[in-house]
Amino acid sequence: MKFGLLASFIIISFLNTVNAEEFNPVQSDQFVASYAPAVNGKTNYGILVLGGSGGKIPTHLAKKFTSQGHSVMALAYFKEKGLPAELNDIPLEYFEQAKKWLMAQNETRNDGIILVGWSKGAELSLLLASRDKSVKKLVAIAPSSHVWAGILTDWTKTPSSSWTMAGKALDHIKFQPDATVRSLRDLYQVSFNKAENIDQARIKVENIMGSVLLFSGGKDTIWPASTMAAAVCDTMVKAGKNCVHHDYPDAGHLLDAQYIMGGTKETNASASEASAKIIRDYLK
Repeated sequence: MKFGLLASFIIISFLNTVNAEEFNPVQSDQFVASYAPAVNGKTNYGILVLGGSGGKIPTHLAKKFTSQGHSVMALAYFKEKGLPAELNDIPLEYFEQAKKWLMAQNETRNDGIILVGWSKGAELSLLLASRDKSVKKLVAIAPSSHVWAGILTDWTKTPSSSWTMAGKALDHIKFQPDATVRSLRDLYQVSFNKAENIDQARIKVENIMGSVLLFSGGKDTIWPASTMAAAVCDTMVKAGKNCVHHDYPDAGHLLDAQYIMGGTKETNASASEASAKIIRDYLK
């Protein structure tokens, strides 16, 4: 089982190896990122893109948004020089510095940003938006409704929370594998079912001020994103907030035809095309 779980994260790590021609490194000692400014002469909200458990600069995901009239920052938060080696105890304060830099650019608005994330980056996006009123819009692919334990390469060690604030680990769902766990999705589902701190670890999405757009695939082999996304929107709508969830029953984790984590190449390609149109309309 341990090999299978580790292999899943190795696969995800390949998501950040594509060419980044239109992005340039940001010169900062406070964060690690690449940036592609909009070239349409308009001043729009900047998009801050957060990748998943592969770490590094999430260029593959960020490139999906460079043609939509917004300046795009692809931000790393681990697995880059000067950053943590693993996704464990990542301080939320780190993202504030990147946000301020993005809003300070001549081609971006200075009153807010758009957040985009997938997988662990989707979890992070919702968490940040629940604590920051400057997030105007949010796009999350394969999101989580809760804060989870961090991810360590050595599965014999017990991770802390994925995230910290003011030096304190956030409440999170701990991994609790048992004999029934045969996959990464099993691990997340079993751990969720066993958790005794469900409410404490829940992301307080009812506090999000901006609008939220969620996507998930019913064949997701990483975690139960469809169920968690539905829970997020249900909570937000009951609180009078704006949340829309699109689920593709035959697609996998990232709705990406290049990286199949459930579903087939064809079903993921179809979901990718359909979701891209929805996102373009949402970001206009």
